[in-house]
Amino acid sequence: MNNVNVKQLFETREKIIKNQFPSEREFIVEGEWVFDKHIQFTGRIEYTNGIVELSTDQPPQSGGYGNAPNPVQICVFGVISCYSTTFMTIASLRGIEIKKLKAKGSILLDMRSVFEIEDLPVVKKVSVELDIESDVDRSVLEEIRLLANKKCPAAYVIQNPIELETKIK
Repeated sequence: MNNVNVKQLFETREKIIKNQFPSEREFIVEGEWVFDKHIQFTGRIEYTNGIVELSTDQPPQSGGYGNAPNPVQICVFGVISCYSTTFMTIASLRGIEIKKLKAKGSILLDMRSVFEIEDLPVVKKVSVELDIESDVDRSVLEEIRLLANKKCPAAYVIQNPIELETKIK
């Protein structure tokens, strides 16, 4: 349903309940700064059926070359894809058909903080907008939206202080 393998979701849920599947998962991504090309950072993400390489580069006004998406754009993509996936998973588990889902997201930065002009919060706002078509009542979609606000990992991190651990090796 909705391009979500609901059968697999229920099987995994049961395995977690029976302690046959770990209830915690850590997702690790590695990357490195690039010194000899006109991109600034590159990394590889391994997933179940393959590997993808991503690069980022700041726009020229921020010290880069503009030859790849900037890190904040990748972050916004992560937020809207995570939120959309959570929304569709909840809908599918409830047997609700979604005919169309398009997502738009943004992160509003205060560049005065980024450029150390003023000590202000660097992120002023994060937003996600879903364009959804479904035959269910809007109140059902609103209920799923509120659940997605709580259950989406990206939304959770935005809304709740999470310990950030940084180290220099």
